[in-house]
Amino acid sequence: MKLIWLCHPIKKAVGGVKVIYRQAELVDALLTPFGHQSVVMHPNTLSFRVKWFDSRVTVESQFFKWRWAGKPSLSRIAGCFDLEQHMVVVPELWARKYGDQLAEMGVPYAIYVQNGYYISKGDPAVLNAAYAGAKCILTISDDASRCVAMAFPGTDSRILRVHYSVDATRFNAHQSKENLITYMPRKLADHSSKVLFFLRNHLPDHWRIQPIDGLNEMGVADLLQRSKIFMSFSHFEGCPLPPLEAALSGNQVIGYTGQGAQEYWMPEIFEGIESGNVVGFAQSVLCKVKQLDAMPSFPIESEAIEVLSKQYSLAQECADMQTFIQLMGLTA
Repeated sequence: MKLIWLCHPIKKAVGGVKVIYRQAELVDALLTPFGHQSVVMHPNTLSFRVKWFDSRVTVESQFFKWRWAGKPSLSRIAGCFDLEQHMVVVPELWARKYGDQLAEMGVPYAIYVQNGYYISKGDPAVLNAAYAGAKCILTISDDASRCVAMAFPGTDSRILRVHYSVDATRFNAHQSKENLITYMPRKLADHSSKVLFFLRNHLPDHWRIQPIDGLNEMGVADLLQRSKIFMSFSHFEGCPLPPLEAALSGNQVIGYTGQGAQEYWMPEIFEGIESGNVVGFAQSVLCKVKQLDAMPSFPIESEAIEVLSKQYSLAQECADMQTFIQLMGLTA
């Protein structure tokens, strides 16, 4: 049996794509003793593969038949999957495109909800059919689980909350810190530009702000290891990865939780800002700068980091993926 993880062909750095690649690779290693395989598939592409992080997972392409043009455009997948040979993992944004078709075909499938606030996109009747037919519904956070249970009554018993892991060999607090503030400019760009505007005449000259943009995973890790403050502009996210990577890299994190980050928002490391309060955001950053400047050395919250490291460890991710394999009936 081949477990196929459908994945959007996105070239830029998107945490959710990295999670799919990593978990597909992990599941492949777990399935090998049972004679099964786990692969990533980018539909309707030629030899596409994400390259901004390292992965050894097998990537396949498959061209689905044109169905009709619209928003979203849909594809016929009849004949593309065999119920005797394939199982499929569908990202939540594609449940509206492929979920009901897989159910009609009898192909076993799971829906992976990495953002509980994307599940409303699509025709409600089609979405109901997609979620009703799913063998398992993976959710990336407690908040995402809550969203699915609220939107699709009766799915509770098929919801499996899973964790991603963060590579502690890359995202850690071992490197010397600089008076550096980092942020992701693609996240709520209007909000971040306004915060920068309010900071411009107040930030001390010995501090600087650097956006994290256009870098591979190693470049992101290097910046986060050197920075002291990370500004989080998460917006309606399942379990945002950048603030967690920043925290594990020893940063003080200030900003929005995006709802999904509330489960790891430890007060020793994180300071929450009400979404949209850009003036208060800037004031909090300046207050943190003043506090840090008054300290003889930069504080590394080792105990809190250790708690987060265990919660989002490879061991936890492996245990979750093993449970997923069992629920899909792939252990024999």
